[in-house]
Formats: sequence, C-alpha cells, structure tokens
Amino acid sequence: MKDIVKFRALIGIAQADGDFDSAEKEFIKRLADLEGLSMTDLKEMLKEGDKTSNLIKDLSFEDKIDILTYMVKLMKIDGKVLISEIKFCEKVARMLGFEEKSIGFLSGIIDGNTDVNQSFGRINHRMKNYEIG
Repeated sequence: MKDIVKFRALIGIAQADGDFDSAEKEFIKRLADLEGLSMTDLKEMLKEGDKTSNLIKDLSFEDKIDILTYMVKLMKIDGKVLISEIKFCEKVARMLGFEEKSIGFLSGIIDGNTDVNQSFGRINHRMKNYEIG
C-alpha cells in the first residue's frame, strides 16, 4: 500500500510543473528499483497520474514522512522549484495530516542530489511539530 501512494505522489510532483524531465524520471526509476517496484507497475502509475487521496488512510506516521521527504527531494532534483510543485507538496502534506509549512521545513534540510539513500537524521521527531490535530 505504502509504495503505491509514495510513487503516485512522486509522479504527481514530477508532473506538477508540466515538465517531467529526465533527472526526475531517473530518480523515480532508481527508487522503484531499490524498493522492488516493477517497471510495469511504475509505467501503469505514470499513465494514471496522481491518485493519492484514497490510499492514505492506512499509512503509518513513518510512511507519511517517507512520502513527504521523497516528494521534496524530487521537487528540488531538477534545480528549479516552481510554485505549482510547492503547492502540490503542500496539498499532499495536508492530505497526510501535516501543516503546509512542513514542506518549507523539509525543503530547508533536504537537498536536490540524486542519492535515494540520503540520511535525514531526526526528521520524524521534528515533523511531529507539524502534525494537524
């Protein structure tokens, strides 16, 4: 369940600016390979686009943070961050139960390199401050 939501969210942010460039595609493909998601499943998700809203109810706190950190990383990977990408990330953050400003926090500590295994330290603990409710 988590992988479907994560990859649909990542695809949504990559497509939010209307330019799904090669760096974004390569990052998503490498992450899919790392997590054992088949290219067939990934291609199907690419056709369907973003459909995250019906899948989030069963996610753990850690799964939600995982999705947001990868979304922010993907948003920054092409070296240009557009308002449409930020707004999409904020929308997903709200859907996952976090304040919109959590995206600003994450953006400040996550870089745009292509390392899918980057350590984010104590993000989980700090993200509790941004939970809604």
